[in-house]
Formats: sequence, C-alpha cells, structure tokens
Amino acid sequence: MPSYFFWLRYGWSPGLLLAGFAAQYFSWFDFRPLLNDQLPLVLLGGATALGTFFKSSRTAYAAALLLTTWLAMGHLDWLQPGPLKAVSLGLVALNLALVAGTRDRSPLSGFGLALGCAIAVQGVALYLLGDCCTDLLATSWHLPIHTGLPLSAAKLLFASALLLASFRAIFRPDHTAFAMLACIVVLFWLFNRGVDDWGLTLSMTGAGILLVLLVLRSAYELAFRDELTGIPSRRAYSRYLLTLGRNYSIAVIDIDHFKKLNDRHGHQVGDEALRMVAGQIARFGGGRAFRYGGEEFVVVMRGSDRERAERSLEHMREKIAGYSLRLRSPNRMAGNSPKVRRSRGQGGKGKVIKTTVSVGVAVAGDKLKTPDDVLQAADRALYKAKRSGRNRVCVQNG
Repeated sequence: MPSYFFWLRYGWSPGLLLAGFAAQYFSWFDFRPLLNDQLPLVLLGGATALGTFFKSSRTAYAAALLLTTWLAMGHLDWLQPGPLKAVSLGLVALNLALVAGTRDRSPLSGFGLALGCAIAVQGVALYLLGDCCTDLLATSWHLPIHTGLPLSAAKLLFASALLLASFRAIFRPDHTAFAMLACIVVLFWLFNRGVDDWGLTLSMTGAGILLVLLVLRSAYELAFRDELTGIPSRRAYSRYLLTLGRNYSIAVIDIDHFKKLNDRHGHQVGDEALRMVAGQIARFGGGRAFRYGGEEFVVVMRGSDRERAERSLEHMREKIAGYSLRLRSPNRMAGNSPKVRRSRGQGGKGKVIKTTVSVGVAVAGDKLKTPDDVLQAADRALYKAKRSGRNRVCVQNG
C-alpha cells in the first residue's frame, strides 16, 4: 500500500475542494455571491476540450459526463422528479469510479467512442425507466440485501462508486484517481442535500475547477517531466535556473559504462537502471534533480556550502553503488498474485547487476557567475572523475 506521502502528493488539490464544501456545509463560508449560473458550462466545457487535446481520456470523459448531467438536469423536463435525479447522480458517480480504473488514451479512439456511446445508452435507459417506473425509483424504495440492511437504489450506486474509487486511489494512486474520488464525494453531497439549482451549480462548478486543474497538471507533466524516470526534464531545468540567486551549486552525474550495460543486457535493463539512478539522485542528491539527457543527470543545490554539497553527492554515489538491480528471470511468473509477489527477488535465473555513477560539481562564485559557467565547470569535473577511475565525486574550484 502506498505511503501517506503519496496520498498527500496526489490528494492535496481534491482535499482543498472537499474542504471548501465542508466550509459551505458548516456555514463557515458562503460561496453564493461568487457563483455564476454559467460557470459549470465554461469550466466543464473547457476541461472536456483540454482533456481531448492532451489525450487525457479520463478527464475528458468525466468532464463531458458531468457537463451532460448539468445540462440535462437544467433543461430536460422528464429528469426533473427528485427520485430520477437521485438515481442519475448515482449512475454518474459509478461511471466516474469505473473510468478512474482505466488508463489514459485518446478520447477520439475506439475506446473513447465506446465510452461516449455508454453515456448515450445510459441516458436512454434512464429515460425509459423514468417513463414507466417512476414510482419504483423513489428514495423511500429499498432494496433488500443479504445483510438485511435496507438501501435505496441511489445509495447502492453511490456506495459502489465510493468503494471502487477509494480502492483505486489507495492501491494505484495518481492525480486522476484522487480527482475522480473527490468528484464522487461532491455528487454524494449533492444527493444528500437534495438536488436544487444552487447545489447543482456549486457542485458542478467545484468539479469543473478540479478537472481543469487536473488537465493543466497533465499538460505540465508532459512538458516538464521526463516520462521514463519520472523526474523533471531538461526543459524544467532551464526554467528552474531562472529562480536561482547568486549562491548555488550544480552537479553533473553520468552513469558509468551505460552503453556496455545496454549492449549486454538490452534497453529494458538500461531503462530500469535509469529509473533506479534517477530515484536515488532525487532522494539523496541534496538538491533538485533533473534528467539532462541520455544517461546524464543534473542536480541544482541552493547555497554556497561546497562541503555540504560534496557530502550529499558522496552519500548519493554510495547509495547507487550499493544498490543491487535484479534482472527479471526469463521464467519469471506473470501476474500480481501473493505467490508471484513472494517469488520476486528470490533468485531463479535472474541476475543481479550493480551500476555506478561519476559526479562533477561546481559552485557559483567570482569566476563562475552564470549557470552556464557553473555547468561547464561541473562538466569538466565530471570528466576528471571519469579519467580518475569513475565511481567518484570531483569538485571544480571556481
């Protein structure tokens, strides 16, 4: 199960949204003066367009579904009875939970079109159900289940949605999963208070803000984060340099004999080594880590304490050198069952390899005034480390 750090990382923005609804519920703050009847249209429509453009199918689907729900509840007469609104909200929540378990792809793909058809089919089914069975959909109608606990149809749908979305967010956390869970909680808040115009506008506005932020974050990840290693990319490094003051250090880190590793074990093993090294650099490097290109990384450390920077980099180098990367056995069992998880790392025909890095670091000063000067000096120190036998840290004096 992921640590609390991951939950905080992925859940802070949905948490702010839910905190806002809690403030409204407990009358700590009144959002009524800030709302506009057309805000859901702008926000959810924008999230749908941006999600489609950036190939974020889960966000686009959620925004389109919520936008359709908002328009339908405001303009379709046959959807006005309260019981039918309750069931429709439960269906929307269940759809959000199910789509949270998929992976992002183009919304205009076959899968995306199938999701669109699913919305239409459910809308038709809801219309037919409301036309012939409105009385059976009343919130006082209860479904007997084996526990003997009476639950209405809408509550059963919400319970299923909350369970599925919570499971996805806990065991496979990402920003989209937490956003979907927050949207389901917002819909449940709307269901519990009774669906009125103001509550509908508030809930859809809040969900729209969250989904717009989500798709903008996805765009940021595409632009500034390295897809393979998960750490910031060279473009992010260039932007980060603009925030530096006069006192900083730059370290250049290169994986030793990486081409031989690729040639001997294949690119998949090379990718595993890159991910491992990137993780160790980000954790122990003592500063902000970036993938500069290929097997080369950069760490930017604020401050002028050269000894502290050298100690951090030396500690990082030792961690990487001591890390055992176990290659997957050709006979490795597939799947994620408890038996498979217990067998991982137990040897078999898998082989253990270790890798090292060489590090060059330079500190800004009177002679090294610009980031380019510091980077070039760190690069010279890196070549010095390689000529001296690799797997070491060398400092270029400014």
